Amino acid sequence: MDASLVNFDITNSSAPNHWTKIMKNVEWTSSLTSALQHKQLNGNHIHICQKGDFTNYPGIPMPSISTYPSYVGPVTERVQDCLSNSSTPETMSTTTASALESASQKPKPTMTPSESYMHSAVLDEDGKYTLYWSYNETSIVFEAHVQTTGWLGLGISPNGGMAGADIAIGWVGHDGQTFFKDRYATAIGKPPIDPHQDWLLLSGKREGGFTFLKFTRLLDTKDCEHDLPITSDTIRVIWAYNNAIPESEDGMTYHGPATRGSKSINLLEPAQNKDALLPASAVRYDFLNRNVSVPAEKTTYWCEVFRKPPITTKQHLVKYAPVIQKGNKGVVHHMTLFACYTPFDESLPEHGYNCYGNSKPDTMIGCGQPMALWAVGGEDFYFPPDVGFSLGAEGDPMYFILETHYDNPQERTDIVDNSGMSLWYTPEIRKYDAGMAGVGNLVGNFMMIPPRQKSFQISGICNSNCTQAAIPPEGVKTFAYILHTHIAGQKIHVRQYRDEQLVDVLAHDDNYDFNYQQMRWLKKEKTIMPGDSLIVDCFYSSTDRASLTLGGIATTEEMCVTYIYYYPRSEFSSCQSLVSPRDQFSVLGMNESLANFDVESTDEPNHWTKFLQNAQWTPSLTSALQRVQLKGENYHICQKGDASQFPELPPLISKYPSYVGPVKDRVQDCLSSNASTVSTTVSALEMTTTTADNSANSQVKGFTVGIIVLFLIQMCI
Repeated sequence: MDASLVNFDITNSSAPNHWTKIMKNVEWTSSLTSALQHKQLNGNHIHICQKGDFTNYPGIPMPSISTYPSYVGPVTERVQDCLSNSSTPETMSTTTASALESASQKPKPTMTPSESYMHSAVLDEDGKYTLYWSYNETSIVFEAHVQTTGWLGLGISPNGGMAGADIAIGWVGHDGQTFFKDRYATAIGKPPIDPHQDWLLLSGKREGGFTFLKFTRLLDTKDCEHDLPITSDTIRVIWAYNNAIPESEDGMTYHGPATRGSKSINLLEPAQNKDALLPASAVRYDFLNRNVSVPAEKTTYWCEVFRKPPITTKQHLVKYAPVIQKGNKGVVHHMTLFACYTPFDESLPEHGYNCYGNSKPDTMIGCGQPMALWAVGGEDFYFPPDVGFSLGAEGDPMYFILETHYDNPQERTDIVDNSGMSLWYTPEIRKYDAGMAGVGNLVGNFMMIPPRQKSFQISGICNSNCTQAAIPPEGVKTFAYILHTHIAGQKIHVRQYRDEQLVDVLAHDDNYDFNYQQMRWLKKEKTIMPGDSLIVDCFYSSTDRASLTLGGIATTEEMCVTYIYYYPRSEFSSCQSLVSPRDQFSVLGMNESLANFDVESTDEPNHWTKFLQNAQWTPSLTSALQRVQLKGENYHICQKGDASQFPELPPLISKYPSYVGPVKDRVQDCLSSNASTVSTTVSALEMTTTTADNSANSQVKGFTVGIIVLFLIQMCI
C-alpha cells in the first residue's frame, strides 16, 4: 500500500475510506497476518496525550513517535500464540509459570458448609444460591451460600410471593461486620423489621465473591402476627440477593427480577443416608418412552408397555428416579409405573397408546398395581434398608406399563418425548417385600367442585370391610406416601381410624403445591391393621373459576388420592370411594334428568354435565352439595393388584363415618360462612331426604350400580 499513502492525511477524516477499502479486499494469508502482528510489536507508535477537553498538553510535541518498549515481556505467552499455533505447554515461559503459581495461592471459596447438614438444595437455576439446613424437635438451622458480595434474603411464604412472608435479610459490610434482621412483608416492597426478632444470626462472612450466612429460628415462634410456623407441610421458600452492600439498616437496593425466586421444599423431611441405601451390586434398568409425539391436546395420558428386566431369579427394586428429556421439563407432569401380573401379550402395541382412549387393549385392565410413582417436583426415591419391591420371583410382575401424564396447555405439535424412569435392583434380598396401595376418591366426573369457593371438601373412604379382607392379621407398616390432587387442590389429610377412634394422621399437607409432588418418607413407620378405616380429605379452592370443576384425569379437572408404600406386600392395592350420584343429583334437582341416562352410552354424560355447568351456584346450593359430600352415601371399591375385586366382599355402600370429626374446623368453613346459610343447608337436606319419590330412587339406585361397573371396566385404578 506504499503508493496509496501519497494521498493519505491523518488530519483528513475522510481519507481513511481510501485505504480501508483496499484492506477489506486483501487476501489474509498466514504470512501476511504474522507480518502485521510483528509490526504491532516492533513498529513505530504514534502517541497522543490529551486533557479532558481534548487539547494537547503544551510542551509535548504532537504527534510523538516511539517503538514498542523492548523491556515489556510477553503476556502469559498470548503474543506467541497469536504468531503461531505451534505453542505447547512445554514452551511456557518462566514468567507465565510464576503468574499461575501466584494465582493458585489466592484464597478461593470452598463452598463447604461449616458443619454436616441433614439436607441441602440449590434454590436457583444458575446454581448461585445454595441452602443447607438441619432441624430437631424445636428449631432449625440454615446456612446460605450465595454468589453475591451484597445482601441476601431467605423467607417462608404462604404462596410463593412476598405478601405475608416471614423473611430474614443479612449481609457483610465493608468493615467485615455482619448485619442480619428478622423481617416480614405485607406486600411487594422493602420488608420492614419485625419488632420480635426470631431469626437469629450465628455467623457470617464474605469471601471470593460469595457471602455465607448461618442463622437459626424456632420451628414455631408463636409470633402469629409476623411469622409463619415451619411444619412438615410443603414450605414455599423465597429467596433473593443483590451485589450492592447496603449503607444502612434499610439500605437494600432492589434485587431485580433475575435474582429472586421461590422453591417448594419439605424442610422437615427425614434425613436419609442415600449412599448406604444403594448397594454396590445394584443394576440400573431404564423404562423410557419411545419417541412419543405428544398429541396437540392440553392433557394426554400416554402408556408404553415394557417387558420385565432380563432376570431369572428374585431381585429387589431398591431405588427409582425420573429421567426427563431435556426441554420437556414443563411437559412431563407425572409418571406411574404399573405392574402387570398376567402373562405378556405379544399382540400388545409396540409403540404405546392413549391410556384412556379407544385404543387401550383389553388385557391392560389387569394392570392396576402401581409400583413406582413420580410427579413434578419429585426427586429420586430410595426404599428403606430392609425393604425392596420384589422382581423376578413367582407371583411377581410379568411386564410393566409406564403411564405418562403430558401437560400441553399450548397444544403444541412439535413435542417428541423419551422421558421415563430408571430402576435399580439388586440380588441382595432384603427382609420385606414392599407393596403400594391407592386410597381416596374414585376418579370420575361425579366428583363435583362448585365455582367461586374458597375451600370445598371432597373425601375418599377406605372402609373397614376392605382392610379386613385385604390386610394380613398382623397388619402392614406404611413407610412413605405421595399426595395427589390437581391445580385446585390446597390441603390434604389422611386419617386412620380403628374401632371408631382416631388412631393417627398418616399424612397431611396444609400447603399442597401441585408443582411439588414428592414421594415422602414418614418420620416413623405406622401400622395399618385389618378393620382400620382410612379417610382422605382434600380441600380445593375454585375462587378463580366461573364454572363447575369435575373430577377427571385432565390437569384442569380434579383428583383426590394418596398412594402409600407398605410392607409386607399383600393383595391390598386400591381402596377408594365415590359419593352417591343419586344423593348429589337429588340436592341439585336433577332427578328428572336421570330418566334419560344410559350408562352404556359414553356420550350420555354430556346431558347432565351441561345441566350442571349451567346451574346457578347460589350459596345455599353450594352448601347443600358440600353437605352431601359429608352425609351422603358412598360406594366403595376394594381391589387386588390385578384390578379384580375381593370375592368375599359384597357391594360396599356406607355413609361418611359419623365418628369422623372435622379437619381443624375446615369442614365447618366449607359448609357455611354464616349461621343462616347452615340453616338453609339443613332445611334443603331434610327436604331432599324425606320427599324423594320411591320410583325415582329405584331408578337412580340401578343407575348408580351401573356407573360403578362402568368405572371398573373403563379405568385402570
